[in-house]
Amino acid sequence: MRSAADASPPWSPVATSSRPGLGTVALVVLAAVTIVAVVGASVYDGLLGWDVRFAYLPAADAVLHGHSPYPGIYDPILEDQKGYVYPPQLVLLLLPLAPLPVGLVAFFAATAMVMLLGVTLRVLGIRDVRCYAAALLWVPSISGVLLSNVSIPLALALAVLWRYRDAVWPSALALGLSVAAKLLLWPMFVWTLATRRLRTTATAIVLGLAFTVAAWAAIGFAGLSEYPALLRRLSDIQSENSYSIVGMAATLGFPDPVGRGLTLGVGGALLLGCVLLARRGDEPRSFACAVVATLALSPIVWLHYLVVLLVPLAILRPRFSAIWLLPVLLWVSPRPGYAEGIRTFAPAVVAAVLVAVMLLRPAGAERVAAQVSR
Repeated sequence: MRSAADASPPWSPVATSSRPGLGTVALVVLAAVTIVAVVGASVYDGLLGWDVRFAYLPAADAVLHGHSPYPGIYDPILEDQKGYVYPPQLVLLLLPLAPLPVGLVAFFAATAMVMLLGVTLRVLGIRDVRCYAAALLWVPSISGVLLSNVSIPLALALAVLWRYRDAVWPSALALGLSVAAKLLLWPMFVWTLATRRLRTTATAIVLGLAFTVAAWAAIGFAGLSEYPALLRRLSDIQSENSYSIVGMAATLGFPDPVGRGLTLGVGGALLLGCVLLARRGDEPRSFACAVVATLALSPIVWLHYLVVLLVPLAILRPRFSAIWLLPVLLWVSPRPGYAEGIRTFAPAVVAAVLVAVMLLRPAGAERVAAQVSR
């Protein structure tokens, strides 16, 4: 299926001068210095690869010793954001690395996150080095690198889903495996259905279920019966302290049902927009609505979750402009952990402005910028 944007000539990368300007050099140097500085500081503090260090590797070690990778429902490590709470696929991937020194694995994981961030933009056809530098300066990107969790790989999965949207197997594999690893991306099924990619949807569901069942079977279904209760407990602990709509509502003094009602309202509106735009043949903006809905509908949102917004931005605004630098503003407000006071709203404000600019229909040649060359 081809979108309305396909009616115009497909986008091709903007030609750039072989001699970068002073501004470009300064931006690239700033990005390089920043990533080296924050990674170095994290290594010094023994915190680099937080999720790998305190969740993934301990879970893999537990599996190697015949134990469940999951903490108890009332284990205090859940409040410290250290417990492993994902389906078992990630544990199985890390089993070969479990015997290695933790610091070495953490550094390897952080380096891999930086590389995957670049691969994500490359898959989407971005060639301007300024976009890469800006993406590396995003606080959500930095957070994803330092924590070394699944957020950046999920962004790559979204990029693959878009880039190969008309090829069933690559898109279905990306969607199925990413949703199986983390349910955050389930709204993307609404997009595949709205754009009538029924084979992709069905294949993704089958692949996701198959890999999930196989992974649980590989660990003897340890922790499976308690897993739904574990997720509910995690939501009870973290949702009101995160940057989600539930968290923002709690900051304003509203009870949990109000926050969850607002979550459904905002997320539902975005999914409705996804469907309506798909019916009009506007696949790029429909895709963007679905991506934003993944954040709006999640009861827990941390800074690194926002890295997925890099994908619709690259699709709808592939030329470097000031909007690429907007998430850099988050350096001045939120901290990586629990949200506090007015800081709770900063990511939502930045995300809202970013999304508004992305969804505005560009004029002239920019109207076809979202169409990645095939």
